[in-house]
Amino acid sequence: MRAFSFKLTVFIVLVAAVTAVSSVHIGPPVPRGDSGTMTFWEAAGRGLVTATVVNETYDRDGHTVTSPVGIRVENAATVPVEVTEPAVLMSPHPLASPRPNPMRTTQDGVLAVQTIPAGGSLLYSYGEEVLQGFLPKPSWWCSEEFQFTQADIRYRIGGETLPFAARPILANAHYDGPDSNTQSDFWAYLHANATVVVGKEPLWTQIDGKAGARIHVTIDATNIAVYTFDDAITADVNVTHGVLEDDVPAGWSVEEGSYSVAPDGIVAHPDGSHTLRWFVDLPAALASGSDDPRYPSAYEPVIRSYTLVSPALGAGRMELSRARSDMDANGVPDATSAAPLVDVVAVGVPVPDAGGPYTGHEGDTILLNATRSSDPDGDSLSFRWDFTGDGEFDTTWSPTPTVAARYTDDFSGAAVVEVSDGTHVATARAAVSIANSPPEARQLDAVAEASFRIEMAGEKWHDLTFTIASDAGVLASLNLIRRPGSPASQAATTGLVTFSLHDHVTATLAYTPDNDPVNGGPGGDNPAWIIVVFPDGHEVRIHHNFNVRHGSTWTWTEADLAAFFLHAGVTFRASLRDPGSDDLTATWDFGDGTSVTQMFFNNRVSPDPWQSQGGSAPFVKDVSIVHAYDPAGPFLVTLTVRDDDGGVATTALVLSSA
Repeated sequence: MRAFSFKLTVFIVLVAAVTAVSSVHIGPPVPRGDSGTMTFWEAAGRGLVTATVVNETYDRDGHTVTSPVGIRVENAATVPVEVTEPAVLMSPHPLASPRPNPMRTTQDGVLAVQTIPAGGSLLYSYGEEVLQGFLPKPSWWCSEEFQFTQADIRYRIGGETLPFAARPILANAHYDGPDSNTQSDFWAYLHANATVVVGKEPLWTQIDGKAGARIHVTIDATNIAVYTFDDAITADVNVTHGVLEDDVPAGWSVEEGSYSVAPDGIVAHPDGSHTLRWFVDLPAALASGSDDPRYPSAYEPVIRSYTLVSPALGAGRMELSRARSDMDANGVPDATSAAPLVDVVAVGVPVPDAGGPYTGHEGDTILLNATRSSDPDGDSLSFRWDFTGDGEFDTTWSPTPTVAARYTDDFSGAAVVEVSDGTHVATARAAVSIANSPPEARQLDAVAEASFRIEMAGEKWHDLTFTIASDAGVLASLNLIRRPGSPASQAATTGLVTFSLHDHVTATLAYTPDNDPVNGGPGGDNPAWIIVVFPDGHEVRIHHNFNVRHGSTWTWTEADLAAFFLHAGVTFRASLRDPGSDDLTATWDFGDGTSVTQMFFNNRVSPDPWQSQGGSAPFVKDVSIVHAYDPAGPFLVTLTVRDDDGGVATTALVLSSA
């Protein structure tokens, strides 16, 4: 659904009967029992769950594909989180502020009923692929047929649930063909029926039990139906003069002047509660084959808000009513929001708010923000933070509600803030989802890299000069006089010499037999060696024998040192970088059927634990390795670097024996 909305003239009226109110729980706070679980909506309201579209790589009819067909739900709560009814996820969400870049949105979806484990995650896969056996359960279903999915888009979780009439369609799991399956049935329903989803926020909040606490309530309603001129369906799927309803609990009131739009009617009930009623138009979206599926559907949601004011309350938990609509006027809601939860704390206890949920990538510094925390008595507050929820606080008490937390490794969990007014301490948690960042392999180069040692035996007191030079000039030089003793004990050595294999590099030995009065017998000789010492310690010796019968300087040249190094040992070097503190593994594929793997620990001695924070970040490692080739070539050299969380980067170069 990608274009503009279009209103037809047939009216579909949403009339909610007063009898529907009796089915919605409105009452005084009740003690909060520890059920050992938390609803998806409460966890979202507390900032403890995130839902993000992710790529899945899988086998599809013998072909390996990678596609953004997964929705990963991360749970930072210490208890399991239950999706107790089909949850609608919208991108962009009607209440998103500021509005996201339309190119950074994804398909709307419906999550099936499932449980996300405590401190863990659950991957929902696209339902049609699940039905065909390509992906495992649980399933999510697309409610926005005409937009592409896009990986790494996080949903803003509201309180929208799937309308009741659509739930049996998704419950009927079948795949009889591409045009007859659960997903296509769902899309066909959206073409033929007005389908209003309703959300209500806050999903969860905490207030002090003193009279006068305020809760700003926001209701959104969206018709996710679609119509197109490309099919034969002529049903009117627009809603005109429909009704949205919400309830004010008995004893509560609405703050004067707080309505964004005044209700069209307010119905009083014998128990002291009131029903707020708004008449709204909810047009469907027009889908056209010419529209760009990268953009979201042109839904036209309506938003209504007001501020609830509480009476004096005892400590405990209460459930606010669900916002609702009733399209067929039969007194039963056709769609409702999730039920917001309110936890009432004892009078005087601070109301903590850890902010969030927070997202980022390893190496990022995240600003944790508890500025929405409050104290009913107006007391000054102090804060301290546990960045990873491990029970160890990473800051001391401070009057500043914000703190910069650096996450050096990927992380999925919660940040915890403790808030104190000097007498009471209260705690709040917020989900933190830090994604892994792939490593990088930079500046891959193939060089001749070695130090050079010269040795000379034979007749004493003769001079030997060694020079290594390129087109750019002399790279290194040595001079040696043959003295009595072992040749190895009087050798001369250069420092490390580096040059590109593309340069024209020569090595020259110059022997001068007659420059000293004591030259020895004319029949003697002086064997000389150039010893090439590679960075890894191994050596290659080049030998030449100088005969003293030459009466002047005798020069011997190795004219193509680059070719020599290709056979004796090429030094490959690169700079590896991980934005976080991950260990790195470098795999060198030399292009001749051989490969070598190197491991680099962030702490230099041992593997990096999972989700470990506090290492050296970014982790930068300059690496090198020596490899020798047979004469044949050219060779495609590939360097693959992996971090310990699955990130991969690859770079390559071509090395020619010519």
